[in-house]
Amino acid sequence: MGRLARSVLETLHATNDIALTLVVRNARDIPPASAAANEYATLGEVRRRQFDATWFPWNGMRFRLDGGSVVTIHDVFAFRYPHRNPIARRREQRPIRRAVSEANFLTTVSEYCAREIAAQFGLPLERLSIASGVPSEFWHPVSATPRSPYFLFIAGPEPRKNAAMLFGAFARAFPHREVQLVVAGTLSLGDDRLLRESKNDYARVIPSDEELRDLYSGAIALLIPSRDEGYGLPAVEAMACGAPVIASNAGGLPEACDGAALLLPPDRSEQWQDAIASLAADSAQRDELRSRSLARAARIDRSRPGTVIAERLRQAAAAAR
Repeated sequence: MGRLARSVLETLHATNDIALTLVVRNARDIPPASAAANEYATLGEVRRRQFDATWFPWNGMRFRLDGGSVVTIHDVFAFRYPHRNPIARRREQRPIRRAVSEANFLTTVSEYCAREIAAQFGLPLERLSIASGVPSEFWHPVSATPRSPYFLFIAGPEPRKNAAMLFGAFARAFPHREVQLVVAGTLSLGDDRLLRESKNDYARVIPSDEELRDLYSGAIALLIPSRDEGYGLPAVEAMACGAPVIASNAGGLPEACDGAALLLPPDRSEQWQDAIASLAADSAQRDELRSRSLARAARIDRSRPGTVIAERLRQAAAAAR
């Protein structure tokens, strides 16, 4: 969500007819080196001011301001995979419900998400505009740090990330531990235990963006076996760095990959095992996927999310007058 927000802000800052104020929770969140302090305001301050329109990029409306409103809903996972705790569940779902009922305009990150949101709330599909995440210019191929051959997996603690399936398939693909699995990010306690007990050669990392770019650039491939993703920005960032991608054919990943990745069913462990082993052994296949990745990244209009949000902000401001 933060990556999408930054790409949109870059476009909004360059848009002549939009004067932008960034809302922060309190004064200590304002960057100390800000050259334009009036571009920032605390939540308490903005409640006393009048704005033509507000963009809420963080999956719902968590507060109200006067004027028009545009809200980006990234997914409906709060409803599809609701939190077991009723208080936490309400906290996650309420901002999205408020956005659906009160916002002038809704945007989302993929056609897949648009269909899911429309079905969840009984909305006409036309009410949702698409503003997919894009990789910034930062994501490009670099000379990767030399290391043993490896695949990269961007982890997460949610079951939908499908880590257990991947760990089993990877262990069977490389029974002699000849290729490493680099796991970036966090795992659930159960998945962490499975990885430690598996026969995989693995490494755990919490990378900075610079380190992640290095890992993308040197990987045999990025592996994304998720059962559900709203879009799949890591796939696009990896492609911008020239990495081959093997991804699930579920959720928004086919849209994000746009024909450049090898797509597999998330529940077919044997297919993942075969694809991983084959790619590690076949340099021609790796080169083909790498070329497809770079071509996919080159097709991306990096200004599009900001252009979509800017137009909706203009329309929301007009609607609120």
